[in-house]
Amino acid sequence: MKKIVITSLVGGVLLQAQVVPGINSKGGAMTLPDGKLKMGIKYIHMKRDCMFDGSKEVINQQNLDATVNVTILALRYGVSKNFDIRVALPYKQIDATAQLGPNSVAIDNKGIGDMVVMGRYVVLPMSEYGYQLSVGAGVKFPTGSTDNGFKKAPPFAQNTNTPLPTQMGTGEYEYKAELGISKLINEDMRVDFHTMYTYRPKAEYNYDFGNELSYDLSFTTAVTDKINLGIEYNGKYNSDTDMGDDTNPMLRSKLPFKAFSGAVKLNSNISNNLV
Repeated sequence: MKKIVITSLVGGVLLQAQVVPGINSKGGAMTLPDGKLKMGIKYIHMKRDCMFDGSKEVINQQNLDATVNVTILALRYGVSKNFDIRVALPYKQIDATAQLGPNSVAIDNKGIGDMVVMGRYVVLPMSEYGYQLSVGAGVKFPTGSTDNGFKKAPPFAQNTNTPLPTQMGTGEYEYKAELGISKLINEDMRVDFHTMYTYRPKAEYNYDFGNELSYDLSFTTAVTDKINLGIEYNGKYNSDTDMGDDTNPMLRSKLPFKAFSGAVKLNSNISNNLV
């Protein structure tokens, strides 16, 4: 899978002007100062020609070839000294082709995805402990479409309600919990760690794309007065995909749902990159 990410900061403020700003896309444990607003636009391009069940790659029997483009608008606001809120709303475009037995399926779906709202609170401030620890929670709202204008089951499904998993949203709320740690090593180096757990109930049409645990670790250092150098490592684990029982086993085995267990959740996965 090929993935390209471009982030454009439209307006914002440094978290602490006297220290090296971090590169961690989740911000570690940092929050915005009271009354400050930060807005960002993020563009993500993904090319996928393989299939996954949860985090395990499986054989691409359907020859799936998918391209996904996502533009995310994210807002972050400092409500108080130790608490801020974040909102992310994606616009998605999904193009895919797959061979389902003798039938070839082409998909071209686009629209607003599911909105994510998160809140983060500083439990241990850096000014007192030398490092900062934050906790947070949030909800993904089912604002993305799940049916109108999107591909349904192929002809051989005999009118079974089986939408291919390229809809803009899951049609269900998702719940998130996060933990972040940030530490300054003198004034020239910063370390950020963040982890988030997402609980996903059964989505619309009884599709279950599995719960998820993600983690991010980054190091940033000042090379000169004007140049900073950083590196970030990201990881993600998805539990196994469960398509439910809305179709017969033979039909489920032919549908390319596994390929999108990490892509159709763009409404949540990719939004997390900014929240």
